[in-house]
Amino acid sequence: NQDILYLGGNKLHRSLNKGDDWEAISEDLTHGGKKGNVAYGTLTSISESPFKFGLLYVGSDDGLVHVSKNGGGSWINISNSFPKNLWVSRVIASSHKKERVYVTLNGYRFDDFTPYVYMSDDYGQTWKNISSNIPASAVNVIREDFKNENILYLGTDNGAYVSFNKGESWEAFSKNL
Repeated sequence: NQDILYLGGNKLHRSLNKGDDWEAISEDLTHGGKKGNVAYGTLTSISESPFKFGLLYVGSDDGLVHVSKNGGGSWINISNSFPKNLWVSRVIASSHKKERVYVTLNGYRFDDFTPYVYMSDDYGQTWKNISSNIPASAVNVIREDFKNENILYLGTDNGAYVSFNKGESWEAFSKNL
């Protein structure tokens, strides 16, 4: 719906009328903010399932991922099995399967360049690590191919990668770039 907008602070906000009015549809979905030279504690990625209005995922820059299946009425933390306090660089609701979601985490803040890439086929209740053979580098984004659910695209600080088998293996995506 082109009239609905989402905006993340420490809470998720929604406008049903193109941004004229806003309402908070969550409590604080972060660890409450971190003070310092570069303060953080903000929702950095928001994704709504194309299959169901109100199936929402959010990720924060302090390592939390939450899901709401009822338009923000209630939220469940689905990030307990992830490494702690990393930046959620992307959370993506699948366009091929309603229960599927992808998450990438970035540890640059702690000089951790491990590629953190996860997929869930049960709304984030369990996660599969699909980073396999990605070279060490901060991961910034993941996307599904719009036509083929087996093809994934990944962007890191050092390159672009493609998987033809849902993350079982990755190869450099560099031909003609």
